[in-house]
Amino acid sequence: MMDEATLHKIIKENKEVQNRLLELLEINENGIVFNSEDQYPNGLFADFSIIENTNKVRAIIELKGSNIGANEYVRGTGQLLQYQHFIDNNLSTKNYDFSQAIAVLCFPSTLISDQNYNIGLFGYPDKSLLVEFNEENYTFRKITKKDLNVFAGSRGKDMVTISPYYIRDTRVFEIYIALKFFQILKLAGYQVINRKQAEAFLRQLDTPDNGNWRNVFITLSSLGLTDHLNIPTRIGAKYADMSFEEFAYEIYNSYIKNYFSLLLSSVLTFSNTNCNISLDQLRNAVNNFYAGKDVLFMTDSGTRYLSSWLNIMQDDYGCISFPAKKNIREYKIIYPIDKYNKKAIMEEIKKNTTLPYFFINKFNSLISTKI
Repeated sequence: MMDEATLHKIIKENKEVQNRLLELLEINENGIVFNSEDQYPNGLFADFSIIENTNKVRAIIELKGSNIGANEYVRGTGQLLQYQHFIDNNLSTKNYDFSQAIAVLCFPSTLISDQNYNIGLFGYPDKSLLVEFNEENYTFRKITKKDLNVFAGSRGKDMVTISPYYIRDTRVFEIYIALKFFQILKLAGYQVINRKQAEAFLRQLDTPDNGNWRNVFITLSSLGLTDHLNIPTRIGAKYADMSFEEFAYEIYNSYIKNYFSLLLSSVLTFSNTNCNISLDQLRNAVNNFYAGKDVLFMTDSGTRYLSSWLNIMQDDYGCISFPAKKNIREYKIIYPIDKYNKKAIMEEIKKNTTLPYFFINKFNSLISTKI
């Protein structure tokens, strides 16, 4: 978990982090100042005001750490409401211009995954924005109304969230290929990337999920690796320049490791090395870690998500193996990825996987004919 003081310090002192936040908020970084502990009416102090050209407020930011209870979180939403009120009514002690301002509540991602309350069940001011800070790679992501509805779920508190991120019906290497393709287009001068045209090109690769490139594009956006125009963000451009094994590690460590750890632990409840079980049995084992509750993006849709995660673990990371298209499968743990460091995981990926490199080479050959 990350407390508020740590989050505040990172944003205040790290220029790259500031620029990533500005990118998310679609604010040009020129002439921008982050005013820390900025005062507003009635003696309220915002954690930050993002100021453009001396007095134009672009955002009023309230921070919360992930080590807080529900009552403290709700206090944060109350402050968000007040800041939005100041913006709407042009209330300032410093003659600020609020004509393009937005109120923002920002918190670390572990507030969603590690707390026992559900942020999807709270209310928020209509014009305000929720922003999640990824503690692993220091990126930001908008939490939309759709996200909140998903977190709340049809049964609200009866569902557990172990990560706000997910990958569905695709492979990590397909995400990597699409990101590299988008980065090539960005460097070629594209300011907007058409998804249908991109999909038409990528479908030539005939990857395992060749009919699901739309899901790949959605995943890139939801992980903060591309913007709303499908152009790679600052962090997306950085990831596009990585080798596949490093990219796969970063995706694992920053976004999906909780799913892997839970799945491996669930398999181990049947055997220390390998076991013969059905997907339904595995789903029940996962839910048993949370008193029978479904896990969002993992068991809340029957076994569909489980199959997707298992395919990723086998094809992209080589940390587990099992036969395809069988109801009863023998699962064998190749290496405990959740116990390995970055270097070891990257070495295991190179040693235990072939599918990613086959299609990456195929992509490189295809793109070379287009350049």
